[in-house]
Amino acid sequence: MKKVILLAITLLLLFSFSIYSNEKDTAKFYFKEVVISALRYPEKLLEVPLSVTYLDGQDFIAYRGIGIDEPLQTVPGVLSQIRSGSQDIRITVRGFGSRGAGDRSNSGTVRGLKFLLDGIPQTEPDGRTSLDFFDIAFVENLEVIRSNASALWGNASGAVFSFNTVPSNNTPSATFSKSIGTWGYDKNVLKLKTKFNEDGVVYLNSLYLKFDGWRQNSNSEKFLFNFGIKTPLNLTTIDSEKSNSNTTLQLNINLAKNLFHIPGALTQTVYDSLPESANPVYLKNKERRNNRLAQIGIGLTHNFDENNSFFAQGFLTSKYLQRSERGTFRDFTRYFLGSTLYYKNQANLGSLKNIALLGLDQTLQDGAILFYNLDSNANRSNQLRTDKREGASTLGFFLQDELIWNRLSVLLGLRYDAVTYSSQDFLNFTKTDEKKFDRLTPKFGLTYRFLDNLSIFGNVGGGIEVPAGNETDPPPGEDTIYQVNPLLEPIVSTTYELGIKSFFETGNILKSLDFEASSFYIDTKNELVPYREGRFYFSAGKTSRLGLEVLIKTNWQYGIKFNGSFTYIIGKFVDYKVDSSFYDKNKVGVFADFKDNYLPGVPKYYYNLSLTIPFLANFEFSLNGVSKYYCDDANKIEVPAYNIFNFRVWFDKIFINNKINLWVGFNVNNVFDTKYVGSAFLNPIYEKTTNLPYFIEPGLPRNYLFTFGVKF
Repeated sequence: MKKVILLAITLLLLFSFSIYSNEKDTAKFYFKEVVISALRYPEKLLEVPLSVTYLDGQDFIAYRGIGIDEPLQTVPGVLSQIRSGSQDIRITVRGFGSRGAGDRSNSGTVRGLKFLLDGIPQTEPDGRTSLDFFDIAFVENLEVIRSNASALWGNASGAVFSFNTVPSNNTPSATFSKSIGTWGYDKNVLKLKTKFNEDGVVYLNSLYLKFDGWRQNSNSEKFLFNFGIKTPLNLTTIDSEKSNSNTTLQLNINLAKNLFHIPGALTQTVYDSLPESANPVYLKNKERRNNRLAQIGIGLTHNFDENNSFFAQGFLTSKYLQRSERGTFRDFTRYFLGSTLYYKNQANLGSLKNIALLGLDQTLQDGAILFYNLDSNANRSNQLRTDKREGASTLGFFLQDELIWNRLSVLLGLRYDAVTYSSQDFLNFTKTDEKKFDRLTPKFGLTYRFLDNLSIFGNVGGGIEVPAGNETDPPPGEDTIYQVNPLLEPIVSTTYELGIKSFFETGNILKSLDFEASSFYIDTKNELVPYREGRFYFSAGKTSRLGLEVLIKTNWQYGIKFNGSFTYIIGKFVDYKVDSSFYDKNKVGVFADFKDNYLPGVPKYYYNLSLTIPFLANFEFSLNGVSKYYCDDANKIEVPAYNIFNFRVWFDKIFINNKINLWVGFNVNNVFDTKYVGSAFLNPIYEKTTNLPYFIEPGLPRNYLFTFGVKF
């Protein structure tokens, strides 16, 4: 009943808004046309039947920038929380990505969400993403598709984050910036670009970042290198000397060395007295990640004519990952490779335009895993505990068709995905064990443009998310036979969504108004039920999520801007039982029933408000708030709400001459020095002596940042 009421209210709002807009049609309007990654081809934002947010990298100046959390906090539907003040962040979208259990799945990666960097998938085949290659200093623009995009992007596409570092022009320039701040924060960024041939661009970005950390064992250090070329290829046909530029080449090379320590979660008692301390076990073991990666990607787009084109992409990533985790030193040597091919056809039949897309994606990750005991200094000892190989692959075929007739757009999509895990334990098994998950996922979307600057949309679509690699261990009794849990199934979801988008320019006191609103209902089945702090899982849960997202951007006279985003979501378990016999053999047939409990890690609401006033300099005041939420399936542990006020000021147009431009920025994060829980471990473990849960990751106290830069 709730979903019917919410959808009915949304339809009423959309209808009322459209009538109002027709009455006020004297307003000047404008278009927003960007490359929408959700559809894999350029599309007007108003015509896409999905919830999409576009961010310009120019707006990221004077951000702290140790992670990618700050710009994402302005996007409705996206909950972005920095963990321990360092690079590790927690991201959830409409409840996707909120899964966690104890110390096994609460650090180091994002899950259930798709991340792209310059079109190259960074999400591994099992749905986890390490953010080593990402930094907002390199970003030209960012697109966030909040609607479930599994019908086009496959496994773990509860949302899609597409980061673009390719410069928007090829005017030669050199940029250097330096940021220094509290607790030894030091970030240095160099960006170079120039012409490649006549219409292409070649660019190089590099950075060094060091942070001593506020909490114990929270220091980090990062080197990042990003090189790219994007250029038309001037090809000459055999039977003609005429040159053409119907083919575009894009080359990307990324290098990263990322070391960050993890202080872990605290109990309430320790948090109250010593929030800057580390979890004692994490401190003793010097819990950390030391990731070294290299990636090369090549993409080729060829336009046969104005109606037919072909895209091909391939990438290869080499990873050497070392970590101290859960009492062991771990060596991972992995290669991650993949390719994408698709053909696009556009047909114009009078007033009807049809765009068809047919293609495939393929990825493979494999490599060796070695676990050792820790020595007395929390480094690798000579005692080998595990020697195995783990691989995962995906293969997806997708078909999409979009029909555009006057003001009406209809989108149809269908995708088949097969995700295969393979594992071989060289110490305990002699054969390779495999497990395959597959699913056919449909999508239907509809957009109607009441005006050139106002549209409503709706969509119904499926989603698939397979259990991550660290969630596939078999349960007791099966672990001597299988290496991959044979009882697991993919998490399957269905999303129903209605929304509105509008962009106005008035030329009066209110110069422009951007407004977006989306309501959604999501049901899932085969949700993972963790046992024994995530040692193994069963596919046995069902959930529902009902929500509303609103985004408002206003531009007033004198350059004043007021922006706001708000998300309201109710996520509950519809069916969720835990078999008590796995904890106590005397409780065979006894189940703990969590039906109607709230989903852990999903606040009822969260919001971001910002006011920018240009007066000699640019002054921005922002407020970020999150409601209380539970962090365990049993709803016994509640994380308190928080509201954090931030301030930044910057001069971005200090011209020395017509060739040199300086900028200076200063910001204060957590202006009122609020003590708050910045993030939480989900389904945490308990301290044995006090029986208190280790769930609190303290938010940063008041901190400062000074940034200056020069551009030639």
